[in-house]
Amino acid sequence: MAAEQTPSSPRERTPRDRASVIAGLFAAGATIALLAVAGRVAQLKAAPGPQLSRYVSDRVGLEQEPSPRGDLLDRRGRALSMSEVGFRVIIDPLAAENAMDRVIVELADRLGIRADEIGSPLAAAVERNNEIRAQRAEAGRQRTTDTHVTLSGRIREVFGSAREPRVNTGSTDGPKLRRYLPVGPVIEREIADLIEGSRLPGVLIEKQLVRHYPGGDDVASILGKVGWGHAGLLGAELKLDERLTGADGRIAYVRDSSMNPVLIDSASSSPGERGEDIRLSLDLELQRIAIEELERGMDEADAAGGRLVMLEPLTGEILAMVDLYRDIEGLAEFPWVEPGTPKEAWPALPPEDKRPRYRTLPEDPRREIHPAMGRNRCVEDIYEPGSTFKSFVWASAWQMGLIGEGETLSTRPYTTPFGRYFEDVTKRDNQDWEHVLIHSSNVGMVKLSERMAHEDLRETVLRFGFGSRTRIGLPGEAAGIVTSEENWSDYSHTSVVIGHEVAVTPVQMVRAFGAYARPGELAGTLPHLKLASPSRDELRAEPLVRVLEPGVALRTRRVLTHVADRMDASMRRRFPDSPEPRYTLFGKSGTADIAVVPPFVTTDDGKRVQMGKPKGAGGYFHEQYCSSFIGGAPFEDPRIVVIAVIDDPGPSRIRQKAHYGSSVAGPVVRRVVERALPYLGVKAETPLAAVE
Repeated sequence: MAAEQTPSSPRERTPRDRASVIAGLFAAGATIALLAVAGRVAQLKAAPGPQLSRYVSDRVGLEQEPSPRGDLLDRRGRALSMSEVGFRVIIDPLAAENAMDRVIVELADRLGIRADEIGSPLAAAVERNNEIRAQRAEAGRQRTTDTHVTLSGRIREVFGSAREPRVNTGSTDGPKLRRYLPVGPVIEREIADLIEGSRLPGVLIEKQLVRHYPGGDDVASILGKVGWGHAGLLGAELKLDERLTGADGRIAYVRDSSMNPVLIDSASSSPGERGEDIRLSLDLELQRIAIEELERGMDEADAAGGRLVMLEPLTGEILAMVDLYRDIEGLAEFPWVEPGTPKEAWPALPPEDKRPRYRTLPEDPRREIHPAMGRNRCVEDIYEPGSTFKSFVWASAWQMGLIGEGETLSTRPYTTPFGRYFEDVTKRDNQDWEHVLIHSSNVGMVKLSERMAHEDLRETVLRFGFGSRTRIGLPGEAAGIVTSEENWSDYSHTSVVIGHEVAVTPVQMVRAFGAYARPGELAGTLPHLKLASPSRDELRAEPLVRVLEPGVALRTRRVLTHVADRMDASMRRRFPDSPEPRYTLFGKSGTADIAVVPPFVTTDDGKRVQMGKPKGAGGYFHEQYCSSFIGGAPFEDPRIVVIAVIDDPGPSRIRQKAHYGSSVAGPVVRRVVERALPYLGVKAETPLAAVE
């Protein structure tokens, strides 16, 4: 019989068992603690709260890599303006204030500048920072007092003797501390590396794009400048800014615990894209020729200024554009009347035979700061064209059938039906219509105006583009002045046909004269002016603006060759050693009085008000002139149109009757043509037979 089993008695726990239990409990507790820490870390990372937010930072740095701006080139690919990466010293005044002497002395030595050029702005920045910190401290003390008054009772009530909460006195409300101070010029990489190696407190090196202008001052007024952020500020730099501007790249890198970069994050980095290089229509050599010949013409005429524009008539490209001033000693300031001056206090001009030579060109102080900042008078300043304007009216009248073939008319001194008297500089009894233009007869042109209705003459002026901007793309372009329809009078009618009571710019004149210089069926159409070289597709897409039939334009061109012949003959008498012309020039001269146009001033309340004229002042300065010549060449296949404007020839030229456009501006155009066309590869022409 089997023995009966009985339940065993409970086994006593050994020390090993107790240790296992304790270890399990510890592991569970540790796991719970780690999970809690991980959860807290995740919570702080997702929502760190306002106190920790300012200390949170990814271990990934991002640096902008500036992308160079595109280059501006001349029509032959020569650099006019270009960009490269440079370096600039930046000082953190907050970090450098305890070592200012060392920072100033070492930086001045490395940069090659005076110590005060660094010390003065740095000291001012440190002083300003100290003022801001003092203001913040005062504001902090005030907030501490306010907090104590409103909360101290409640704190003692709830927490007993618990310490009151600290109030942060370092608030950043109000003005911010100066932490960024650029000093010194842009420097080369080698100097930047030396400065970085010095480890000066608070001194950093920043990359910057730098614009260089190899084209120099000769083209500065056309190119303009870049401003803050390397963006176009003036001239072609502004006009073409969108195409020139590149897209900056970025470099992402991983940082260590000391925030030093240790690894580039290629996935988050992207390369930059350089701006577009743009080839302008300007030619540096043609610009140089234009400057040299205009300066010579101004010196010979003792002129106060000069302007010159060269156009390629087929494409409308501007090949050269020059605007020069010349220092003249002894110019008198015109006594303009300040706004609000009582009439009895107005100054009076001396008698005409006692008047000095007045300053007639506008002051241009910005030009002294930098040539790119000055006025470009080829597009901004207007003048009365005088007889250079006659060809546009003459050609239009011929097209309208108002001029009879072979018709002769009297060009003796003439009084109009409304009582206005006209006579020619060189008096001739009778002339045919071609010689009216060749000899620039005021009487003949006035009689021609009597065959035109007011609206027809005004429409002719507008059709050639006068009174509207050429939209060449340079800032400040003037539209010119054409008398309004309601103010157009018989007096206006007889003035406009001889180039008075109309105001133009040199670029408007070369655009209009280009109608005579275009080939084939394009003859009689206006070119579209441009500063950037166009593609063939762009040229084909340009709309035609026809002002004359091709046959009329070509006939006018031929008549204008004889105007140039007369100028050449006069030039040979004055300059007998000059070589014979190699190219047939067609053109027109003009001489006009300089209009008295009061300048505007800004009053104390911000209004722009025009100044008044002194007693005795008329519409024009006495014996001060604007003399010009416009021409194209060669005759058979014109490649260039050139206008030269000589501002205010000197008194001696006026006394000699040698101040006219054919005498002072014509030789400038002839010399430019004789130098420019060989450079462009144009063969010399066989001279045309002269008109009897």
